[in-house]
Amino acid sequence: MQVRRPALRLVLGGWLALAAGAPLGAQDSSDRVALERLRDSLAGIADSVALKQLEAVTIDTAKRHRDDAMIHLRLGFIGYRLGEVAGKAHFEDAAGEFEWAADLRPQWPYPWYGDGLAELALGEHTIIGLENLRQVLGKDYLSKAARAFAKAVEADPAFADATVDLARTALAQRIGPRLDLALSAVRAAALSPAGREPPLQLARGRVERAAGNADSALAAFHAYLAAGGDSGLGLLEQARTLYYARQPAAALRAYNEGARVSSATAAAQYRSDLAWIATPAELAAFDALGDGPARASWLAEFWQQRDVAEVRQPGERLAEQYRRWFYAERNFLLVSRHRHYDITERYRSTQSEFDDRGIIYLRHGAADRRATYVAADSVEPNETWLYHQPEGDLIFHFVARKGVQDFKLVESLADALSTGLRGALALQAGRGSPAASGLFASRAELSPLYVRLADPTGSANMLDMSVSRFVVGDPHSGGSALHLVFAIPANRLAPIPDNGRVVYPLSFRLYVTAAGGVAARLDTMRVFAAPRPLAGGAYLSGQLAVPVPPGVYAYRLLTEQADGAAGTLVTGNSVRVDTLTGGTFAVSDLVVGRVGSGLVWSSGADTVLLNPLGLFPEGSTAELYYEVCGLAPGSVYHTVVRLERVEGRSFFGAMSHWFGGGRRLPVLLEFDAPSDGPITRVHRQVALGDVPRGQYVLSVRISNPATGATVTRNAEFVVVPH
Repeated sequence: MQVRRPALRLVLGGWLALAAGAPLGAQDSSDRVALERLRDSLAGIADSVALKQLEAVTIDTAKRHRDDAMIHLRLGFIGYRLGEVAGKAHFEDAAGEFEWAADLRPQWPYPWYGDGLAELALGEHTIIGLENLRQVLGKDYLSKAARAFAKAVEADPAFADATVDLARTALAQRIGPRLDLALSAVRAAALSPAGREPPLQLARGRVERAAGNADSALAAFHAYLAAGGDSGLGLLEQARTLYYARQPAAALRAYNEGARVSSATAAAQYRSDLAWIATPAELAAFDALGDGPARASWLAEFWQQRDVAEVRQPGERLAEQYRRWFYAERNFLLVSRHRHYDITERYRSTQSEFDDRGIIYLRHGAADRRATYVAADSVEPNETWLYHQPEGDLIFHFVARKGVQDFKLVESLADALSTGLRGALALQAGRGSPAASGLFASRAELSPLYVRLADPTGSANMLDMSVSRFVVGDPHSGGSALHLVFAIPANRLAPIPDNGRVVYPLSFRLYVTAAGGVAARLDTMRVFAAPRPLAGGAYLSGQLAVPVPPGVYAYRLLTEQADGAAGTLVTGNSVRVDTLTGGTFAVSDLVVGRVGSGLVWSSGADTVLLNPLGLFPEGSTAELYYEVCGLAPGSVYHTVVRLERVEGRSFFGAMSHWFGGGRRLPVLLEFDAPSDGPITRVHRQVALGDVPRGQYVLSVRISNPATGATVTRNAEFVVVPH
C-alpha cells in the first residue's frame, strides 16, 4: 500500500490542476494529452483502495461540475482501471460515465473510444443462448464496441488507437462483422499521420485480407515493416496473405524468412498456426527451441515430414494447411467462444475459434463424402464426414444440440436423435417414429454398418422403442440404481409359436458411461410370453435396472429381436445419480405410475406402479413414488407438489427468466410429514380430474427445515383423451 501511494498523489495532483482549468469548448490536444497521462498513471496503480479513493475525490468534483465532459471521461477511465483490478462490475460504471461524456460532447472522440473499451471489457453474456440472440439482434458487446469505435474514428479519422481497436473488434465479430466500417476507417487513417504507426498498418493489412483484398493487404504489411513493425510478425502476415492469394513460392520464402527472426511475438503466431495439427510432443519440442534460426530449421523439417507422409511436392502441405485455415475461417467459426459441454461429451476442444468440424477439417482436409439428415423436432442438426484411408475408413459424426450452431464431435450417430415426449405421443397414435430409421438410412451409402439399421422401405426393422428412466435406492446393493422402463409397439415385434403360446425373445445390451469409461453394464436376454400374439395397438413393456455409483452419466441401450431382424439403439444423457444410502439428505427421482398400465416394480419392501409410455387418460390418477433420505426418525420435512403445462409456452415466456421475469407452477399439494428414518419411501396420489389433455411437468420440492436444504425433482407425462 505504501509503495503505491506516491503514484496516487501524482494522479490526484495532476487531476486537481486539470480540473481547475478544464475547457468547455471542443476537445483539443491538451485534453487528449491529459487523458493519456491519466491512463498511463492509472496503469501503474494495482491497489483497488487507492483507485477507489481517487474515484471518490473525482466524484466529489463531478457533483460540482456535472456538465464537464472531461470529468466524466476521467471517471470513466478510473472506473475502467477499477474493473481491471477489482472486478467486472466497475466496467458498467465506466460505460455509464463515457456515455454521459458522449451526451455532453458527441463530437469528441474519447467518450466513444472509452465506451468501446468498456463494452469489450464487459464481454459476452454468460448464457450462451442469450448471447447468440444478442448477436443476431446486434446487441452483443462486439457490435456495441464496433459502433462506439466507429463514432470515435468518425470524430477523428487520425485517432490510431480507436481505428486499431475498431479493426480488431470487426475481425472478432462472428455474426454481421462490420468490416465495411473497419475498412473505410483503416484506409482513411493510413492516409493521415496515423499511417506512420505500425499497429495501424498491421490492423489495416488484416482487415484488407479479411475483406478479400490480397494486394492491398500485402501493401499494408509492407508499410508495417517499413514503419518499424516486428519483422517476424510482418513476414508471417505476408506469408499468410500470399498463401491466400495462391502464390505459394513467394509465401514459402516469406514464411521461412519470418521464422528465422528471433521474435517472441512472431514465435507465438507460428506456434498457433502449428498447433492445429502438431502433437503435444511436437509442440513441446517447438517451445524448447532457443532462437529464430533453430526455429526455422525445425519448421522446415516438420513440414518436409508432412510432405513425405502424404506424398506431396516440397512445400505443398504447408500451402494446403493455410488453404484449410482460410476455408475454416469462412465456414466453421464459432458463433460464441463460450462452449457448453455436458458430462457425456467425451471430446472437448480447448480452442475457441472453430467448431469441431473446423478442427477435423484442419487436420484431415475436405471429406471424401458427407451426409446429413433433417427431421424437424426429432433429429438435431447433424453431419457425418467420411475419409477413405489406406489403413481403413475414418467416419466423424457432428451434432449441434439445443438449437445452438456449435457442431460437436460425438461418439455415435444416434447422438443426433432428440428425446422427449413427442415420440411417446406418436406411439400412442400408432404412427411410429421414422426419424431414427431415416437418420441411419441417410448414412447407408457411407458404410455397410448403417445398412442393417436402416430400412429401405420405411422403418420396419426399427423397434421404435419408448424409454423413460428414474434413479432410486437399490436395496440389494445398498446404493443407487438406474431403472429404464420401456415399451415396444406390438406391430414391431415378430411372435414365435411355443407350445400353444407365443414368445417374444429380446436381447438387451446396456452401457452406462461417464468421462472415465463404463460405470455399469447389463447384457441379458429376456423372453416375454403371451397366450396369443399381441394386438396391433398393444405394447410389450418391461424394466431394466442396474446399480450405479454416484455421478453424472450417459447411457446407450441396444435392443434386438433374437433373430436380429429388428433392433434399435436408445441413448440418454445427463443422468444424475445421487447418494441414496440414507447417510445424507437426498431425494430420489420421481416415479409417476398409473393403475392399469400393466407394469409394476417390486423393490422388496414396496410395490411401485409404473407407466411405460408416460400417458394418463383424462380424469385418471397419477401414483407418485419417491424416496427421502438422510433424515432422523420422526423429523419433519416439508413437501410442495406443483404442476405446469409444457405446450403453449411462448418463446418470450420461456426466456422471461433471463430478463428478470418469473413464473411459478400452480401448487397441487403442500404438507409436512415425519420421516420414517434414514430412508422414507413415499407414496402419493395426484388426481388429474380437472387437468386437460397436454404435456406436463410434475415438480416435487422437499425441504429439510432443520438445515434449510432443499431438493427439487421433476417428471414429465402426457394427459391424453380417455
